[in-house]
Amino acid sequence: MSYRELRDLTVSALVLALAFGIALSGGINALREPLRLALVSLMALVGVSSGFVLHELGHRYVARRLGSFAEYVMWPKGLLMALGFSLFGFVFAAPGAVTIYRGESPGSRAPTKETTGIISIAGPVFNILLASVFLFLNTAFPTLVFSLAAIVNSWLAIFNLIPFGPLDGAKIFSWNKLAWSVALVAAIALFSTQYWLL
Repeated sequence: MSYRELRDLTVSALVLALAFGIALSGGINALREPLRLALVSLMALVGVSSGFVLHELGHRYVARRLGSFAEYVMWPKGLLMALGFSLFGFVFAAPGAVTIYRGESPGSRAPTKETTGIISIAGPVFNILLASVFLFLNTAFPTLVFSLAAIVNSWLAIFNLIPFGPLDGAKIFSWNKLAWSVALVAAIALFSTQYWLL
């Protein structure tokens, strides 16, 4: 992993943790209680660090396994947008994305519709798995940090599965509507369960 990619992932994870901290603390009103905001943001960092970073690294790993070169690239405007929306009590974020290039090895090919779909679903699947793990941990050892981590991971999966524009969901839906449907139902079920238990 290059220094730039590591920097982009770190900055993106920290800004997203703050955005989730603000949103989960009541939006703009959270700024009146900085200690509470700091605590919720630290707890959100557990979910963001595990969820967002592994989501992006999941894309990167699968793309490389399928013969393409891939790396995460931060989008500063998307991070500012996440902070802006969080003031209204929700997170709408486009912090960056894994950029996929044709592999450099002999015989490598540009990603097909199928490989693009497989690469795209890897990120939300990581979030769904992590949300399930945090849900299990929260059931066994109920704590706010596990509950928040489950919510953040399931929300990241739902958001990325929206079948629109450059989001993963558009590529997955185009490739395999059944896979998209199963992933979306799982993500919504996990989010609903943890949100109402919070």
